[in-house]
Amino acid sequence: MEIKKSPVIFVIDRNPIHSSLIKYHLNVNRFLNVQVFQTGEECIYRISKNVLPDFLISDYHIGDMNGFELIEKVREKSSLVRIFFFSAQDDPIFAVRLLEAGASDYILKTSKLDIGIAELIKNVKYLCREENPVQKIF
Repeated sequence: MEIKKSPVIFVIDRNPIHSSLIKYHLNVNRFLNVQVFQTGEECIYRISKNVLPDFLISDYHIGDMNGFELIEKVREKSSLVRIFFFSAQDDPIFAVRLLEAGASDYILKTSKLDIGIAELIKNVKYLCREENPVQKIF
């Protein structure tokens, strides 16, 4: 049986506490290849060096660009990157617009951060299984 390597996950959040918590919970769930960025430009620079993540988890407001700009820049390099937004923007129309623009998911960031992070991880696990249906990865 072939063993799949841990997917590459990029996390972008201006708040270092949020990004550290996301990375910690991903690591606890055996997602070990996680890179954290504080700005969209840092992440896009890494992608421009042909380091493509399997998943990208981002807040909507990431300092130097917004979520729509991030989607556009990532899509210039690859249509395969799964982009998740984890944001406090509590507007369903806004979330739908991001999904229509190419995001894979939109999860609301509330004061109970652990609930949102658990939802993120559940969705990443689901997509990993969907892409490898024969293997039980996680």
